[in-house]
Amino acid sequence: MTSSLQQSATPVVDTSSRARVRATVLATLGNVLEWYDFTVYGFLAVYIAANFFPGEDPIAALLSAFGVFAVGFIARPLGALVLGPLVDRKGRKSVMLLSMLMMAGGSLLVGIAPSYVTFGAFGAFVIIFGRLLQGFSAGGEFGSSAVFLVEWANPKRRGFFGSFHQVATYGGLLVGVVFVAALTAILGPETMAAWGWRIPFLLGSALAIVVLVLRRRVQETPVFSEVKEDEAEAAASGTASAPVSTSQELGAVAGFFLTIGVVALWAVTSMVTINYMPTFTANFAGIAPQEALWATCIGCLVAVVLIPLAGHLSDRFGRKPFIIGAAIGYIVLAYPMFWMIVEGRAFGFVVLAQVIFAFPTAAIAGTGSSTISELFATKRRGSLVSIGSAISVTVFGGFGALICTLLITSTGIPTAPAFYVIGVAVITLIAGIALPNLAKRELRR
Repeated sequence: MTSSLQQSATPVVDTSSRARVRATVLATLGNVLEWYDFTVYGFLAVYIAANFFPGEDPIAALLSAFGVFAVGFIARPLGALVLGPLVDRKGRKSVMLLSMLMMAGGSLLVGIAPSYVTFGAFGAFVIIFGRLLQGFSAGGEFGSSAVFLVEWANPKRRGFFGSFHQVATYGGLLVGVVFVAALTAILGPETMAAWGWRIPFLLGSALAIVVLVLRRRVQETPVFSEVKEDEAEAAASGTASAPVSTSQELGAVAGFFLTIGVVALWAVTSMVTINYMPTFTANFAGIAPQEALWATCIGCLVAVVLIPLAGHLSDRFGRKPFIIGAAIGYIVLAYPMFWMIVEGRAFGFVVLAQVIFAFPTAAIAGTGSSTISELFATKRRGSLVSIGSAISVTVFGGFGALICTLLITSTGIPTAPAFYVIGVAVITLIAGIALPNLAKRELRR
């Protein structure tokens, strides 16, 4: 009797094609806004540096601004440690809603922070707290949304459906760079430096609340719902769940480190070759800030178009070739592209480099979400994907802009960021070679 009541209380999940598409669209739309909020800071770092870290040396001020940018990434592992287990206990959807609310709050704080001229160092503390809140949110959002999309996918199309996690991430970057570039063209650099830089944060915060309401209508994933139903039946009948075997535990540990390795280059592709590139080209290649933004916009647009294609092809040919190919691509291309940007000192060369970078970027971004989600069983997938990716993004991506700027200032070589990108690509290459091929298998329960 109790068991039947428990079963009847379990909501029925609609797994029709229409339901899958609806879940994918609303999850992707939310991710676009959330990652726009998180990454738009990088495109406005020059203005933030002038308003909150004044000084004689603009490079030193820029280092301070990127230091605060990195603060958001420092909070990501903490957010993953707290919110990741909730992804597996409360559900993927619940954490996605909570993280979006926190992201909106963090953007609002950055947008209203008083400048140094008005309240001295207090404004910098407000921005730091806003970035901490955004980073904490991102720690839960990345894993919950990646797993959500992969678990909603048709079993034979996990690569394609999972790719929309990164369509959203790079789409958020694209929305950010387009909006900042257009706003700069309309208001002009002086107005942007005075108060215009606040608009992207305030608008992003408002739009995030709108998407939050839409996300509430999405159902939990069928895979997670089935696991919770099994647990409820076991609890009702008084039987214990099967313990995790030692071999599974070792698999989870190996998967955790493979996740860090795969995400390493993945993080660098978005945080260095896209997010950091407008600042790099404006400061070290003599490109006008607005032109630098538009060049990045073009490269990002190409990546967004290619990412679903990479995900689709990975469903046919497996994930490994794309992870390995992306790593080799960056090892071979990084230095020539940075050299071309610095020596060419022209808008066309920056565009060419960004378009070329878009191909290996799409290869790893289009397959990354499905790759790391397939490494783990459902009961721990959310927490392990969240924590592993957060650590890797923080170490390799969050500090990427800061490390690249420090490399340039310490060596005096403008192309020095290429060596950092190559080093990270080698780490991902090793992880890619060690990956098992799980694309054709069912997700582990």
